[in-house]
Amino acid sequence: MAHETVIQTRILRQGNVKPVSIGIDRGRITAIGQLLQGDKVYDYSDFIALPGGVDPHTHMRDPGCEHKEDFSTGTLSAAFGGTTTVLDMPNTQPEVVNIEAYGVKSKAVEGKANVDYGLFGELISEHSIKALAEEVIGFKLYLSETTGTKGIFEDACKLLSTYGLADKIVTVHAEDPNHFAPIQSVSLRAHNTRRNMESEIRAVEKVLGAETPGTLNLAHLTAPESLELVRAQNVRYEVAPHHFLLNDDADLGTLGKVNPPLRHRDVAQTLFEEVKKGRVDIIASDHAPHTLDEKDGEFEYAPSGVPGVETRIPLLMALVKRDLVSLETVQKGCCERPADLFDLPKGRIAEGYDADLALFDMDSITQVSGDKLHSKCGWTPFEGFEAVFPKTVLLRGNVIIENNELVEEKLGRLL
Repeated sequence: MAHETVIQTRILRQGNVKPVSIGIDRGRITAIGQLLQGDKVYDYSDFIALPGGVDPHTHMRDPGCEHKEDFSTGTLSAAFGGTTTVLDMPNTQPEVVNIEAYGVKSKAVEGKANVDYGLFGELISEHSIKALAEEVIGFKLYLSETTGTKGIFEDACKLLSTYGLADKIVTVHAEDPNHFAPIQSVSLRAHNTRRNMESEIRAVEKVLGAETPGTLNLAHLTAPESLELVRAQNVRYEVAPHHFLLNDDADLGTLGKVNPPLRHRDVAQTLFEEVKKGRVDIIASDHAPHTLDEKDGEFEYAPSGVPGVETRIPLLMALVKRDLVSLETVQKGCCERPADLFDLPKGRIAEGYDADLALFDMDSITQVSGDKLHSKCGWTPFEGFEAVFPKTVLLRGNVIIENNELVEEKLGRLL
């Protein structure tokens, strides 16, 4: 029997890269074998296929700050980086703190997405949890102020204990403002000193001490001690490429300002070693774009956040090419584990899963250039870094990018 679509390529199977045929019907993978027959057959036998990436931590700025990014440009950027699913954070305008705000956001982004997407609600009041829980992909809890939200620290444990969180993921921005140093953030180094690792570690301890019916996911951890704490309790967590590929010595100025901050070189290197050993859980971008004009000012007043959804996987694939990171680490951290955490039929090249694929020519190494990326913000903190971008990307069996060109747009669906 012929499949609707067949992809001839190479995939990771049982620890080795092997040639396969992938049969696709009605948007799902229906067979994996050899020389399958199809109505449409694509020969990418020299490429390596990853499952379409799942990025569980993005800030697409829509609605309210579309001058920085909107759902169309942000999800286009995701697609060109091999990510076919994004989960978007709630600190938009309005903040998604109740069902009414959710309705505003869901309507604002409807029909714009180039990849599949889920929307977070913000955990700020126990009274709004039940209604929101029926709609959102998960909840975000901010323990400290950051871009677009004030944060809640003292009431965090009470909110986490709310019964309405049952069966929901709660992603936590873990910084304890009571441990911020009383200095001004006038440079990357000063920002790191102010929002120090101690503030992260204490916040992680607080959250881990709470009783919650939800499933905790600690976002963008930077401190080795934080990783030890969450691993000891088998709690899920994310790390971000900017925290292990950049540090506070970088000549970035305000373009490197992010919360939590870039850490000292030795701390970033320690985190990178954990990535290289395949010991990290989820690798998320924390894509948080701002315009160059907004970043171009006094450091203290410049907004925190960097873009990263388009470079997350390509940077790692360049490290795979250099034998610094394993393909298994990329596939698990960027695809399988985030999909499994949110119970999505994505993130794996296996029968029954969505036919989301990113196909890479591993000999096609380029340098990252902000003006060639697709985010509206037009810049990247990874300027000049080596990357391997996907040549072709499929979303539920639809070829949306072919030979680095967009061929189908706005096919994304709400999860």
